[in-house]
Amino acid sequence: ASAAGDNVGPDQEQLSVSGRVPYLCQIGGASTTREAFDMGVLVDVSTGYLKRNMTAPDRIIDDTWCNAPSQIEIRAVELAPQNATAQLREGFAGAVHFTAAASGWSETPASFRTDGASEQSSSIQTAPQPRVTSITISLTDFRMRDGASLRPVASRSYLGAVIVTLRPTP
Repeated sequence: ASAAGDNVGPDQEQLSVSGRVPYLCQIGGASTTREAFDMGVLVDVSTGYLKRNMTAPDRIIDDTWCNAPSQIEIRAVELAPQNATAQLREGFAGAVHFTAAASGWSETPASFRTDGASEQSSSIQTAPQPRVTSITISLTDFRMRDGASLRPVASRSYLGAVIVTLRPTP
């Protein structure tokens, strides 16, 4: 019991609430379509040489984000004939090379040449702040490694790839 005149009142305690958010990056949201680059027929059918000025429509990867500073990296694999069994003869080549670029994420686009070195300084670019934006992937400069005087070997299917990596750099 309390003595007469003692003040009895509410008591209070403050408790901290804490949590954390890890460094995260995501390439494309649920609405982003992951369409392939369909190049169609790669050669001029009257000559058999690689088409000149071949272009591919850009692919846009929407709703891409990182909650920290980040690096974008692009790599690519040349278009190579699938299931081609003929041995290459003089005047023919087995791969179509190109340059892949990722723009919109960093101030300078990241780019990769399929006939370049396996490590290319231009393939990695940095974004110094967290961001949410779209990334545009483009393919340009289609070419034969040893020049325009070579013809791609016949194959009903040529297959290559473009790989985009986004990583936080806290």
